[in-house]
Amino acid sequence: MEQVQLSKGVALSRIVAGCMRIQDSGMDDAQLLHFVEACLDQGVDSFDHAPVYGRYTCEKRFGDVVLRKAPALRNRMKLVTKTGITLPGVEGNRHIYYDARRENIFKEVDASLSKLATDHVDLLLVHRPDPLTSPQETAEALETVVRQGKVLSVGVSNYTPAQFEALQRFLSIPLVTNQLEFSVKSADNFGNGASDDLFRRGIRPMAWSPLGGGSVFRGEDAQSLRLREVIGEIAAAHETSMDAVMYAWLLVHPLGILPITGTMDIGRVKTAVDALDIRLSRDEWYAILAASRGADVP
Repeated sequence: MEQVQLSKGVALSRIVAGCMRIQDSGMDDAQLLHFVEACLDQGVDSFDHAPVYGRYTCEKRFGDVVLRKAPALRNRMKLVTKTGITLPGVEGNRHIYYDARRENIFKEVDASLSKLATDHVDLLLVHRPDPLTSPQETAEALETVVRQGKVLSVGVSNYTPAQFEALQRFLSIPLVTNQLEFSVKSADNFGNGASDDLFRRGIRPMAWSPLGGGSVFRGEDAQSLRLREVIGEIAAAHETSMDAVMYAWLLVHPLGILPITGTMDIGRVKTAVDALDIRLSRDEWYAILAASRGADVP
């Protein structure tokens, strides 16, 4: 498995295992531990978390079941987590809100380390841009947790190029990635300047929801129907599955995207790994883009 060097001290596997559905999966402890070990055996050594996943339960479940029971596995894996989203009811709030203030970053990082049963995370991302916090304050907090050794590298998620630049301006350390939505269902970031900004900075993005939330397989909207037909034909030509083609569509892009799987099914993680060997032609890539857009490019 290719290791992608995001910073001097942090490299992630090209395929990243997303842990958002740990609680929803219905896995017992033995099954969850086996899933993590099977990911590692396939070279998928990077695990993507966030405090809010499973309404604040997924990090703790991972820590309790995996790293407290098999602490030696920590040396074989990279942990990614996030900061900056507060769900309704947590602070007496009625509405979800974003919070990238200094004290909240410190609080969430300490909580994540405790839940995950580790003394550091390899990568911390600001989950969403917070319009009510100065990027200078956020930057100071990020530098502090790195200096303390609690975080090895920092990045962002769902930031526009301008928001990325505003935060980077106040940092003496680099933001090493931007985790964005990339999929056959959501191709806007290939044409709205986000990809060009990443190329300019020499940064490789992580892709959340790389299968478009599964709607291509079951959706009845016009876009899903178009994509299902085109991707089905391409999958048949390559003697593979539709989800493998959807991963391959991202993997072939010169940005060097790191897709984050959204499944707790090790067989489907293997499909993402196998997609690394699929080579779509330029015509096939643009056929999928046309199905997504509803028309060929001009």
